[in-house]
Amino acid sequence: MRRLPTAPLWIFGIYEALQVVVATALLIALPVLGFTLARGVSEFDPETAGGLAAQAWMVVHAAPLNMADADAEFASGWFHLVPLGFTLIPFLLAWRAGRRLAQGAYPDQLWQGLLAFTLSYAAAGVGLAVFASGDPGTRVWTGVAAGTLVGIGSLCGCYAEARSATRMIGIDLEARVERYSQQLKWAGAYLWAVLRAGVVAAVAAVGLSALLLAAWLGSQWMQIANAYQQIDAGLWGGIGLTLLHLGLAPNAVLWTLAYASGAGFSMGAGSPVGPFATELGAVPDVPVLAALPDQVHDYSAAVLALVLVAGIAAGWWLMREGENHFDDWCQLKLRFRAASLTLSTLTLGVLTGLVTAALLIGPLWLSHISLGVGRMNDVGPHAGIAAGLIGAGVALGVMLGYLLAPATALSRQRRAARL
Repeated sequence: MRRLPTAPLWIFGIYEALQVVVATALLIALPVLGFTLARGVSEFDPETAGGLAAQAWMVVHAAPLNMADADAEFASGWFHLVPLGFTLIPFLLAWRAGRRLAQGAYPDQLWQGLLAFTLSYAAAGVGLAVFASGDPGTRVWTGVAAGTLVGIGSLCGCYAEARSATRMIGIDLEARVERYSQQLKWAGAYLWAVLRAGVVAAVAAVGLSALLLAAWLGSQWMQIANAYQQIDAGLWGGIGLTLLHLGLAPNAVLWTLAYASGAGFSMGAGSPVGPFATELGAVPDVPVLAALPDQVHDYSAAVLALVLVAGIAAGWWLMREGENHFDDWCQLKLRFRAASLTLSTLTLGVLTGLVTAALLIGPLWLSHISLGVGRMNDVGPHAGIAAGLIGAGVALGVMLGYLLAPATALSRQRRAARL
């Protein structure tokens, strides 16, 4: 029996995009259908429910919605709320698609599948936006946001499967690096170590912020429970609020990180919430917001240590990595060891802080919310200020951790020798 020829990779890319679109659409449409039917079968309107589900799909994919034509109450017109917990779903599905495309592609053909996957998904997003919104800007931003999200996810999945740039693009980068001089290799190793240290600091900062948020919510659980009872949303309303909390949990972690950096965040225009100034006004009826601090406590400034600890962890990691070749160069150029160590450590801290700030400014910006009406146009952290303060705190922590690591190691060796 004659075998059919293998389909081109771009067809597999379109097929993977179709799977992800259907999966995300069902994950959103089914709950929306359930909530609308819970209001009563007689009040069910398929067109309204479909439009609501399409708008929810767009929100999950980080697309801003121009609501000015839909409701005159919307002053600025743009509604932008990215529930990062739900946004992870299409990202992970795109990760899976990228891995599958990498498994069935030659290195010089992989771009065909990834490009077809990304463009097909973006086109599907534009199609849903055409159905749900009559605003051309919303349609364009939906295509851009959806394509960017799944494009990054598929690239990450591709790299996770390939484990090397050679399998991804067909170019042996390691062989090319071997052609460079030893000085360039050392510089590359130094910068690569700084990049990874920035990742260590960012992960540590986010992880510590999650622990701080969990501890604070645990101490304020009674206020949250009372808020649930006062809203009295019923069974389906309670389920909806709980799902909303889960979707916004990563946003809350990033808000906590902004608070710990000293920048704080806003709960509406003119309502800052931070360790040095808190003027909490009226907040939306969301139970978890009942746990917001309504004043500056005596211990509020202690949260600044969180970013410092994250930087210390990164500095400790850098010392163990042993790739500070700039320090070796400084020792050769500066005979006074105190001066060379100060210069190299200061440079290491500043570069790591810049990398950490660059890694976190995007998520911090996405965690910001604009409801498009009144003072609720400004809810969440100001990404640039928060990222800058986080970078400064990490830079200081890296310098401390890098200098303290040898001292602690020497102390352990002395204690071991005494035993």
